[in-house]
Amino acid sequence: MFDLTKPEIAYLIGLLQTDGSHHGSLDGKGKVVLELSARDESVLPRLASVLPCYSSIRRRTRDTNFSERYESVALSFFDQEVRRALAATGVPPGRKSRTVAPPPPPIAAADYVRGLLDGDGSVGFTGKGEPFVSLVTASEPLAAFFCDVVQEVCGVTRTARPNRRDGVANIMVLNGAAAKLAAWVWNPPEAIGIDRKREAAIQVAAWTPDPAKAGRYGVARKRWTPEEDRIVLSCTQSEAAALLGRTLQSVSLRKWRLRNGSAGQPKTAQ
Repeated sequence: MFDLTKPEIAYLIGLLQTDGSHHGSLDGKGKVVLELSARDESVLPRLASVLPCYSSIRRRTRDTNFSERYESVALSFFDQEVRRALAATGVPPGRKSRTVAPPPPPIAAADYVRGLLDGDGSVGFTGKGEPFVSLVTASEPLAAFFCDVVQEVCGVTRTARPNRRDGVANIMVLNGAAAKLAAWVWNPPEAIGIDRKREAAIQVAAWTPDPAKAGRYGVARKRWTPEEDRIVLSCTQSEAAALLGRTLQSVSLRKWRLRNGSAGQPKTAQ
């Protein structure tokens, strides 16, 4: 029922695994809901068109912990056969944040990763103008899969270890690695996805180092970013070094400077 080699289907599975919810039972009544911010609603009709069953799209407004009068749009469907097929491809009923895993191959990998990043990822530029792509997940299988993708596409190593504070993995690549990953995931640029993240990804993919800021041997210096500072302060030194691709010595020195006020405090990105 779901051919994961088709870009729209692979993307749908990735987005449902991160932003979707599957309620009820496979042997009885249930429903699947994909709820997005109203600003991202344009992707939902395209997803509804690839579903092999009736679905509905509805808008609602409510107060949340983060915003008053928050507007969202939800794609919903109830078909039992379709829900069973989704469960077989990695979208099971119930809480799934820590147990969800990538579907077995073959799969349109870039489209699937784009679904994951549109749901639980970020792409753009830091306050210092450095491009980044990151994924936050509590699922060890998804974290390990994303690390494998980063290694294969970007040629850099990231680890899938969760941090001690909340048990989630924050996997991030910066600069040239981010540009490579964005170019691979959002290719072609018109592929199905959330518009605002596509626009940011196109800019990230086009990034090149500024020669004026390059260090010795023409290599751009890897400056510390607010995102990296937060990781340094929330993880052990070994965890931070593995996540950021830095040495233990550099992480140890950075943590000391942050705690002693000699490096400034990390800024909070909204």
